[in-house]
Amino acid sequence: MLKIFTPLIFVLTSLSATSVTASTSTKQDFFNLPLLGENAPGKSEHRDDMQRLKKILNHYDEWEGVRYKLGGNSRKGIDCSAYMQRIFEDEFSYSLPRTAHEQIKLGSRIAKNELNTGDLVFFKISSQKHHVGVYIGNGKFVHASSKVGITVSELNNQYWKTKYDQARRINHAEA
Repeated sequence: MLKIFTPLIFVLTSLSATSVTASTSTKQDFFNLPLLGENAPGKSEHRDDMQRLKKILNHYDEWEGVRYKLGGNSRKGIDCSAYMQRIFEDEFSYSLPRTAHEQIKLGSRIAKNELNTGDLVFFKISSQKHHVGVYIGNGKFVHASSKVGITVSELNNQYWKTKYDQARRINHAEA
C-alpha cells in the first residue's frame, strides 16, 4: 500500500533549517511549518519541531489504517487515548495516562493559534467524552478515528471544528 507521507518523510530528513528555499515552499505549505508561519521559532526550535514531526509521521506510517476499538491498545484495534500513549511512549519515551480525561490535565493549555507539532488537541464529543489527537501542522492532526481508524484529519473539518475543546503542550524537552 502506498503511504502518503513516505515521500514527505524523505524530504524532512533531507532538509535542514538552513536549507529551506523557495523550491521547498510547496512541501512546507502542506504542513505550514512554524519556521515560516504559526509562531516563527528560532532555528533550534524549528529543528525540534521537525524532529517531532518526523517521529510522529514515522509512527503514523506504521499504524495507518489500524481500526478503532474502544478500550483497544494494539494493532488489532486501538482507541484515541491509547494511540496517543503509543506515539508518546514509542517516539518520545514519555508516558501519558491511559484516558483522554487524564491526558487533558497534562502540560500547559495553549490557544488554538499557538499550536505546534506534537501538541495534543482535544475535542468534546459529549458532556462526558473527550477525543484526543496530536497536531502535525497546517491545521492537521493524527488520531484514532472511530470511523476510519488511525488517520489524519483537519481541525477545520466541519465535524472537528464544532467539537474542538482545547490544546495542551507537553514539554518535549522532557519527552
